[in-house]
Order: sequence, then C-alpha cells, then structure tokens
Amino acid sequence: SRSSSRRLLSRYRRKREMADKALFELESFNYDARRRVGSASAVAMPPAKRHRVEQKAAAELLAEAERDLEESNVEVEKSLDENAMKRMVLSVEKKINENMQMRMKYPDKPEKFMESELELFQELKRLHLLATAPELFRSFIKTRCITSLLGLLTHENSDISIDVVDLFHELADADEAQPEDSAALLECLIEHDAPMLLMAHMEKLDEGDEDDAAAVHATLSIFESMLEAKPDAAETLAQKANVMKWLLARLKPRVFHANKLYASELLAVLLQQNSPNQLFLGQVDGILSLLTAAAQYKRKEPQDAEEAELVENTFDCMASALAPDANKLLFLKAEGIELMILTIKERRFASHGALKVLDAALQCNGANCERFVDIRGFKTLFPMVGTAPAPLPAFSKGSGERRSAQRQHDEHCSSVLLTLFHQLTADRRLRLLGKFAEDEMGKLNRLLQLHQRLRVAVEEAELQVRPGDDDDDDIDERIYLARMEAGNYTLQLVGTCLCYIATARNKALRQRVFQALYDQGSSLHEVWDNADEYIKSFQDDKVDPLQKRHTGELATAVGALLKTYKSKEEPGEA
Repeated sequence: SRSSSRRLLSRYRRKREMADKALFELESFNYDARRRVGSASAVAMPPAKRHRVEQKAAAELLAEAERDLEESNVEVEKSLDENAMKRMVLSVEKKINENMQMRMKYPDKPEKFMESELELFQELKRLHLLATAPELFRSFIKTRCITSLLGLLTHENSDISIDVVDLFHELADADEAQPEDSAALLECLIEHDAPMLLMAHMEKLDEGDEDDAAAVHATLSIFESMLEAKPDAAETLAQKANVMKWLLARLKPRVFHANKLYASELLAVLLQQNSPNQLFLGQVDGILSLLTAAAQYKRKEPQDAEEAELVENTFDCMASALAPDANKLLFLKAEGIELMILTIKERRFASHGALKVLDAALQCNGANCERFVDIRGFKTLFPMVGTAPAPLPAFSKGSGERRSAQRQHDEHCSSVLLTLFHQLTADRRLRLLGKFAEDEMGKLNRLLQLHQRLRVAVEEAELQVRPGDDDDDDIDERIYLARMEAGNYTLQLVGTCLCYIATARNKALRQRVFQALYDQGSSLHEVWDNADEYIKSFQDDKVDPLQKRHTGELATAVGALLKTYKSKEEPGEA
C-alpha cells in the first residue's frame, strides 16, 4: 500500500543518514591511512592508482551513495522480500572475502585494500535494512551470515567492527519484531559465541571517543536483549563471556556516564535470584568492587535522576550479591557493615540503599549481627525505627516517591530489628532487650506506634476493596494484594518483634505491650496470628538453625502466654 511504502521509505532514509555519516568516517580513514603510508615510505605510490583513490572525495562518495539509495527507494517493497535479503547477504559475503584477500595480499599498503574496505562498509550499511523486516530473521539465520558478521568483530578497521555491533543492536531491538523472531536471532547469536566475541571487542574500545562509547552502549543493549530472550544465558554472559568482571570495573570510576548507569542495570539483572552469578561475583572480588562504588556516594548527593538511579542500582546489586553466606563473610571482612552504618549516619540519598544492604547482610548470619552490635549499631538503628527516612533529592520529591521511601524505610528497619531477635544470643540478646526498657520504654513506645500506624493502614486498605456482593471470585486475592501494598509485610515484622518482647523475662515490658495493644483496640492474639503467618511463610531451606530454634521457642512461649492472656476488654496480665 502507499502508506506502508511511505513508512518503509522513511525507515530507509534513516538508514541513509547513518550511511552518510559512515562514509564521512571512512573517507577520513582513507586520508589518514594515505598520510601514514606517505610518511613511512620514501617510495611514491603509482600516480594512476593514487589518482583513482583520491578522486573519490567525500562529496562524490556521498553523492554516489545518495543516488544509489534514492534509486533503490523506487522498489523498497521488493527490497524487503526474502530474495532481496539473500542478495544482500551474498553481496556482503563477497565483499568480506574480497577485503580479506586484499588485506592478506597487501598488508602494509592501505591504498591497495582501501577500495574493498569502502565497498564492504557500504554493503554492511545496506544490510541494516533487515531491521525493518524482522519477519525475515529466521531466513537470515539460515544463510549463516551471522558467523561471517561475528568474524568482522576482529576486523582491524574499527569502523567496520563497530558497524557490525550497530547492526546487531538494530536487529536485536527491531521495531515491530515478534518475540519469537527476536528470540530466534538472539539464541543464534548466543550459540555462535557472540557474547564472548562482543565482550572481546568491547574491551578494546576507548570510551573517551564518542563513537567507541556509543558502541559500548550498543553492546550492553545487545547483552540485555539476550537476557530478555534467554534468561538462562545469564551465567554464560556473566562468567564465560567475562561480562561481570567488565561491569564491576566500569562501576569504579567516579565520573558519571550513561554507560556506567547501563552497566549497573545489567549487573543487577545478572545477579537477581541467580546463585551461581552471586557466588561468582564474590570469587572475582566483586564485593570489594561494589563497596568501592558505593563509598563514592557516602557523602555525595546524585546530581540528577539518572545518577540517583545509578546509586540505587549499585546498592541493589550489593544486596542481591549478599544472598550466599560466602559473600556475607567477604562483606564482613571488607568492613562492609561499618561502611553501611557510616553511610546511614550521613543521611544522604545513599543512606536508603545502605539500609537495604545492611538488612541483607544481617539476614540469617549470626556473625554479622554480632559485629553490628559490637560496633554500636544499636545507636544507629533505634533512632530510625518509626521515624522518617533521609530526605530525598530536590529532583525526586513527589508524594509517591516519599511514600515509597517511607514504606521501604519502615520495612528495612523492622527487618533488621527482627533479624537481631532471631540471631543474637547471651549477653548481646540481653543488650537488645535492655534497649526497650531504656528512657521509660521510649523505644518500645515508638515500635508500638509504628505497629498501630501500619495496622490502621492495612485495615483501611482492606475495607476499600471489600465488594458490595459476595459473587466476587477474586476478592481474596485482591484483599491480600491490598494489604501487602499497605504494608502488611512490615506489620508482620513489627508484630513478631513485639511477640519476642512480650515473651521476654521482663514483666514491665510485657505489661507495656499488653496495655498498648488494648489501647489500640488490638490484642496479642491478633498480633500473633499475623506474626505466625509470617514465620510459616519461610521455607525450611532458607532459615538457619538458630533462627528456627528461636522462632520455635517463640511459638511455644506465645502459646503459653495466650492461655493466660485475658481478652482485650480486660487489659493487663492474667
């Protein structure tokens, strides 16, 4: 149709603009190469051949490309069919072979192979048209041209190799491509060792150069597309292709760059719920690398939303990486707990991420919890419980962002506190309980106030989704989601902490909990029901023996207490 022709013509013109830029680049390469040859050799080039190369000035080359592309626009529809695609592939293969032969025959005479290089470059640019016809990807795979293109990643002319990266980037991110077509192309790239070849090429690039930096960004985008199409390729990319080491190294420089942000995003994807990659990160000193990257923002505020995203990603990566016990030990030895506490004390933007990392570091790890107590971590933790988090930067002060920051702050503070109850023993456990008796039980009062705030929010959220009739089939699921969104998980954490306090051998603390729950219109029965649901939600293989022992003792103690606990109409202890 005429409208589809216009659409295709528009896409083709965009490709033509890219070709124009590329031809300028290659012409510059021609000039530089001739100049190097002229200065290195006293023997003049044959006048006739030199004249033929120099005749193709930039303007003439661009004019020829313009005419070629304009002429091909007459039959754009035909240029997108399978036969036309195969002709382009054959032409590219031919130019690759010709250029290879000329380079092998005249390795020290650029003027000899320059013509073939320009022709190869032009054919590669024309092949970009394939991105406008993703329905031909499967046919393209059968031509086995991908192998030849991957071979060009080692081409001595960086213009050629970078254009191959751009081509793969456009194909991987093709507009209107069906998921199965893109997946087939990306799986073919993975099968032919594209991750390793792309990584080897990217390591040679200099991000100080604008074009090289763009090629790095395009390569990272290809890796991301591979992970989306084939999530189980995460280990291949991270370990076999050595992508993780490069990403970790890219996070170390202090200067912010779009590629540094992209590296943090890709690293977060590689680490998310992937134990082999998490362990591998520890083996390649990744914990220390992430701590170095995080330390940059201990006192420094991000300058814009993109840099703030980088900070969040960096701490998210660290939190994910701390899932294995082996990495928690590395974190302890690298004084990661000390760095997180110092960062939290600064009350900068990074303190939000530091609290999340601290929460992850203490989970199911008695040694880290003991270190936290020994370096006076209580002094940092308790002032945060039930209070507002560090202020957000000026560019991210929307009401939604503030509410989200408060929810996460409450959750991580409560989680850290509950982990300490799970893990501490002997004198350190007594010190923890003693904190709630200090200052006329001020810390316990704030915890009870947080419990009430969360309880009210959860109840209101549940009332808002209650149906007008009883025929709503998915009402239970909608109520569950509404409660979780309102903070029910944090309410469960706080409730479990209150149960630990109520069952401690301190009559004054127990009576204060009972009285406050009565005043709130609640009871220990209600608190324990919610806490018990949280405890039972854990899988046995994710709970260490100490936590299992303490929660078992807690269940027994609460059960015994409930037998003598009066109803909420009669406050106090039976």
